[in-house]
Amino acid sequence: MGTFRVEVQAVGGHGCQREIKSGGAVADCGQPGCVDCIARRFVKALKDAGASFSTTGSIESVGYAKLTHWPHGHGTVSDDLLTGNRTGSF
Repeated sequence: MGTFRVEVQAVGGHGCQREIKSGGAVADCGQPGCVDCIARRFVKALKDAGASFSTTGSIESVGYAKLTHWPHGHGTVSDDLLTGNRTGSF
């Protein structure tokens, strides 16, 4: 076993369901070309393939998965792709 990381930095064309405020749950918006939801589907596919998830640091396949909007800007919004919870508001 080893460590791996999948990291994608994208610009533009993101931020679906902006009406959901901090603490709200974000689900798939249903649009096939939505980059936010493609990331959510990817994490779901990992889980469906048998990857186990942990937010406690125990030995698991995936430690965390999050989508960060404007990571270096003012007013960062993060979506936890494991729980669906949003932190911050657009």
